[in-house]
Amino acid sequence: MKKWAWLLLACGISQSVLAAPPVTVSRHEMGKDVWAFSREEVMLSCGKEGALFAINPGTLAQYPLNEIGTQQMNNKQVNASPIAVIVDKRRSQHDVQRFMDLLIARAQTLCE
Repeated sequence: MKKWAWLLLACGISQSVLAAPPVTVSRHEMGKDVWAFSREEVMLSCGKEGALFAINPGTLAQYPLNEIGTQQMNNKQVNASPIAVIVDKRRSQHDVQRFMDLLIARAQTLCE
């Protein structure tokens, strides 16, 4: 029994070590003309099954960036809110989509 407990503990630790830590991106880093969030910075995270999230560093609220993350939010597998909550309402839909494409590409590198 003790061997199983140690094996499970080792597997759990190795899984958490393999996960890439969140990366912070800011308005300054990506450019003011591209940035489409009302926040100055967000953290990007790769979750279970390739779910991508933007995280508000002040509140630690999660916002899904891809369909997998949205499905997990809708199925109550993660505690998250729609990304529209932090999108700057003054930006055009085209600008927001261009920004989201860049952000998703950056977050996707965390899953690799």
